Amino acid sequence: DWRINGMDHISPTQIGMFLRCPAQYYFRYCEGLILPPKSALTRGRAVHKGQEVNYRQKIETKQDLPVADVLDAVSTEFDVQAPETEWAPDENPGKVKDETISLAGLYHQEIAPTVQPEFVEEEVFVEIVPDLNLKGFIDVVQEGGIIRDTKTTARTPSADAIEKNLQLSAYSLAYRSLLGVPEAGLRLDYLVNTKTPKVVTLEGKRTDADIKRFAAIAERISKAIQTGVFYPNQDNFLCSKDNCGYWDLCHKKF
Repeated sequence: DWRINGMDHISPTQIGMFLRCPAQYYFRYCEGLILPPKSALTRGRAVHKGQEVNYRQKIETKQDLPVADVLDAVSTEFDVQAPETEWAPDENPGKVKDETISLAGLYHQEIAPTVQPEFVEEEVFVEIVPDLNLKGFIDVVQEGGIIRDTKTTARTPSADAIEKNLQLSAYSLAYRSLLGVPEAGLRLDYLVNTKTPKVVTLEGKRTDADIKRFAAIAERISKAIQTGVFYPNQDNFLCSKDNCGYWDLCHKKF
């Protein structure tokens, strides 16, 4: 049985973490050691909350909320998350909040008017391969069958970032399993927190071969978990005392 600590599924987040560092997966999901989020995650959560508040009502109204209402939701969510955030010594939470609100406003201005959502934060639980299920939440599926996701980042993404994104492969698999037809396309909206904030939207698709490859990767990861194959990935750029809260534990365990 591949299940760890009673889990009966694997998620895109878990798959991504295992690929980045199996040791990190071990501490988080096998030992249950949850670290405080970094500011980047807090920013992303706040931006997503604004999108969710807007898009949930837009399914019925077909209209976007006033920007002030969306930014109020973003601000409130940021304030909820901020006390639990692990701030870097040189970070100013107030400045990060202002940047977060600016990015959310940019999204609401440039992207939201072009999207008529059909599903928002849709929970999915589907079979990847026999005895292995995928659980997750698809951020937005717009009318016409286009799956969208949003990322906040400090750097302009590479043109092939959408093709390498395993999370979107997971969403594609889930969409096809639930609806019985392929999605019409994929969109990855990057909110880039440069000196002048900008939106970069990448478009992509997944072939049947891409979906099979994702399923094979997920199955192999589950087998590694089953057999207890965990090790630190020292080549990962985040593998340092400053960037990984498991650093001390990892050096004692592995």
